[in-house]
Amino acid sequence: MNKQGHLILKAGVAAMALAFGPPRAALAQQDAATNQGLQRVVITGSNLKRIEAETATPVQVIRKEDITRLGVNTVKELMDTLTSTDRQALSDVGGSASFAGGASSVSLRGLGKQSTLVLLNSRRVAPYALADYNEVFTNLDTLPLDAVERVEVLRNGGSAIYGSDAVAGVINIITRSDFSGVQARAAYNNSLKNSVFHESTAALTGGIGNLDTDRYNILANIEVYRRNDVNWRQVVDDIHPEYGELFSPVAPGSGQMFGWRGAPSTFSWPGNIIGQGALPGCTARNAAGLCVYDRFAHFQAVPASQRVNALLSGKYAINASTQAYAEVLYSHTKTDYLSAQATYGSTTSDAVWGDPATGQRRTFSYRYLPLEHPLNQLGEEAEFRYRFADDPAYRHTSSDQYRALAGLRGSLGSYDWDTALGIMGSKTKDRSRGSFFSLSGFQQVIGATTPYNPDDPDNSGPYDPQLFNRAYRVGQINTPEVVATLFPENGYDGKITQTFIDGKITGEVAKFGGRSVNVAVGGEVRHEKFEINPTANLLMGDIVSNGAATANASRTNSSVFTEANLPLADKLELIGAVRVDKFKNVKAHASPKLAARWEPSPRLMLRGTFEKGFRAPNLTESAQSSKFAFDNGVVDPKRCDQAQALANDLRAQSDALPAADPNKALLSARADTVEGNECAAGVSNTVRNNPGLKPEVSTSATVGFVAEPVRGTSVTVDVWRIKRKDEIGVKTTAELLAAENSLPAGVIERLPVSQDGTFTAEERTRYGVTVGPLAATSGMFENTAQTETSGVDVSLGSRFTTPLGRLDVIGNATYLFRYRVWAPTRDGGSWGDNLAGRWNYSKTVANVTTTLSQGDFAHTLRANFRSATSLQQDFYDEQYTPQACEERGWTPDQCRVGSFVRWDYNLSWRGIRNLTLSLFVRNVFNHRPPFDAYAFQAFGGGVIPQDIDDVQGRSLRVTAEYRFR
Repeated sequence: MNKQGHLILKAGVAAMALAFGPPRAALAQQDAATNQGLQRVVITGSNLKRIEAETATPVQVIRKEDITRLGVNTVKELMDTLTSTDRQALSDVGGSASFAGGASSVSLRGLGKQSTLVLLNSRRVAPYALADYNEVFTNLDTLPLDAVERVEVLRNGGSAIYGSDAVAGVINIITRSDFSGVQARAAYNNSLKNSVFHESTAALTGGIGNLDTDRYNILANIEVYRRNDVNWRQVVDDIHPEYGELFSPVAPGSGQMFGWRGAPSTFSWPGNIIGQGALPGCTARNAAGLCVYDRFAHFQAVPASQRVNALLSGKYAINASTQAYAEVLYSHTKTDYLSAQATYGSTTSDAVWGDPATGQRRTFSYRYLPLEHPLNQLGEEAEFRYRFADDPAYRHTSSDQYRALAGLRGSLGSYDWDTALGIMGSKTKDRSRGSFFSLSGFQQVIGATTPYNPDDPDNSGPYDPQLFNRAYRVGQINTPEVVATLFPENGYDGKITQTFIDGKITGEVAKFGGRSVNVAVGGEVRHEKFEINPTANLLMGDIVSNGAATANASRTNSSVFTEANLPLADKLELIGAVRVDKFKNVKAHASPKLAARWEPSPRLMLRGTFEKGFRAPNLTESAQSSKFAFDNGVVDPKRCDQAQALANDLRAQSDALPAADPNKALLSARADTVEGNECAAGVSNTVRNNPGLKPEVSTSATVGFVAEPVRGTSVTVDVWRIKRKDEIGVKTTAELLAAENSLPAGVIERLPVSQDGTFTAEERTRYGVTVGPLAATSGMFENTAQTETSGVDVSLGSRFTTPLGRLDVIGNATYLFRYRVWAPTRDGGSWGDNLAGRWNYSKTVANVTTTLSQGDFAHTLRANFRSATSLQQDFYDEQYTPQACEERGWTPDQCRVGSFVRWDYNLSWRGIRNLTLSLFVRNVFNHRPPFDAYAFQAFGGGVIPQDIDDVQGRSLRVTAEYRFR
């Protein structure tokens, strides 16, 4: 390219860089100022150094200035602003029911948090020390936002460059370098609708030394984050009226004592004896005279959180060609959840779970209050409803994460090289108390927990006249020792450690038609160890309705990689890469990539990529681990039909008897028991690791262009498609039972027919029962499914001068063509429906940001858009089809999640030297998020909305940043 052509291209590139922030543009401007020529740098998605602002691989770049204008408080919030991310990714705000509470993740393209690789300064960070069932991921809450210089988002697969986990893309968080001076920043964010929502951050950054003049630079950053907890009682009266209109048992405006939303619960403290009334000490009664409890008093909208993130990095120039560097990252996070307090009611269904130590079924039965109890004045056993107000009902999760590395980089002739070694890890302590009883503790301080049937004493637990009349006192203040016995602490300790050494060398190896052919070669060795240890009471099955998960494994992984470019012509380039990774018990896996880049004119670049990706089985899936749970409602295909036939005969016999015959009720009751035993059985379920797992593999492709239609305006369009197969999961109990005849021994465990509690020997012969009752299933992780998704990313960047000042416009949009999941069936399986436009899969997600810079002021207005979706999920979801909604009496608008636009505004002022003040208004027009009946019903229990934006409304964030010189 001649000099004039290069300058034209550079002008277009600069405009694009101002919109999207590629660092190469800034470097080009710096080099132009110093007349040193263009410097080659490495951008996420390649190991080759380049000078072009746009590569063959689509990369979105978010600069520090853009982050400030977005008004985000955390790295998690920053990730949620991307149009390519899944808004349902795990967040510590909603993580109380997750196996990995106290952590936040990111998911690109809806492919899950394990398929999105998160890097810090182009290297991995340790995963969170608790797996979300089997998903291992990076905790975004441990990454410091204040230290971020820019974020580069690789919006297609990256396994050929980075190895496992980069199936959906790569997010590379790059921190500041060569910083000198001291800078302090503080921010406070508060909801203007409900002031109970507020959070604050404070950060201090310091740097000394100049690499060019002093031969060294040291940077230190510490960031503190704090968020207060919010209870739903504080804000529930502000939720969208439509939730109450469709789901509230009591209509709005009916004058409820606790606010208009939701019926007060008769499971209350100090308790109710049905037929007798509220117990003494009750402060709130309903019209029937029963004591009532405000259900929102212990429902948490936002958990409290405290975080400290620290980063220390340094560089030292050993000589003109060699540089040493080091980096230490440390983070401490703590999240405090509040959960619903335990209740007791004799009409509540039995709790059925299992003992991980034996695999045997355990049952907790809610029984009537004995007639001998001093509070029972009915003269007979009485229905009792109670809420344990002394239940602590908390979950505290604290985590420490670190990464320390040291390395050398330099040049040798025309080659650049880089090598580093390091250690990283994560340690998490997760503890809960309450919501569920200790089985042994309940028996000790309250009484019997086994079923009792006075009409069938030979098939019941012991009658306990002392139930609720032992150490625990109903409706009174109990001692800490009694409460601790009933609600002991339980939870998990997780620990991950990784050590690594890596290295690479890049440089020109040849000329092709007078143009440079560059090659990168490198490798890495990494050792990892993962432990998850439950408390003893979980391992013994002592906590009612709780299972247990364990892991204790380690492995060493190694990889080699290479990448090269081939300039076929002055404006046409091919890039090829391949990486080979070897994991324990997994065959060596090669991930190839081919990309092309063509500039037919200085204002147009065409590009495309084709890549194979993979995710290696993690240590909870392939190495020593187990997860124990208990499935209820299981249909036994080998006994349910026979049980149904017996139950029908028993009911027919019952119907034929006169009402006064005592056998009438017994026959009917036995029919119900027979059905329940075999058509809604409780079965213990153990899921173990599978050392024979194959990696999940993917094929991804992109094709697009970058254009500058007019000077100062750039447009990028990239069509993408990802297909992932051999996805790792578990077969359901129903799937295992359907294939029982073809499974090896031990997968399905049945009791001997001699222990059959449903059929007598004569009945087994009559109804053709040939196998014993189900006892347990033992499954393992398998390669079971696949997913296909495709769409298009569109980006716009423009900068021009107006009479009012300089105007910058940045736009990003993602349109989803298709999202399909393979549904395994007995016959092999088939693709499900196209979910684009269904619940949680908006077809269009877009944002447009405009910034007007005028003297010391900068005004930023941002529009965030998400298109409407139906409530229905895949083909199996018959609950929210248009016909089902119509049968419920819902309007078409109520049977969907409407489109939504949120407007944000940011004002920055630099009128005082070294001081920047910013005011950010989120949701300027105080728009409510759209009504979401599915989330409210499925995840909120028909009680609370799942989008807290509904009650937060408009919020204000004030930030002050001062740099000391």
